[in-house]
Amino acid sequence: MKLRYRYRIYPTDSQKIALAKLFGCVRVVWNDALAFCKEAYSRGEKYLGESEL
Repeated sequence: MKLRYRYRIYPTDSQKIALAKLFGCVRVVWNDALAFCKEAYSRGEKYLGESEL
């Protein structure tokens, strides 16, 4: 069994803005990496690990 913790945060207005920017950047990086992996898979290349991305 895995142990899990849940935390609630209460960011200030400036922290909310910073978090929104951060999550936006993370989303773009994730989507680009996913598209790159799908493209490599369609070309028949091997699975790309985290270090190759």
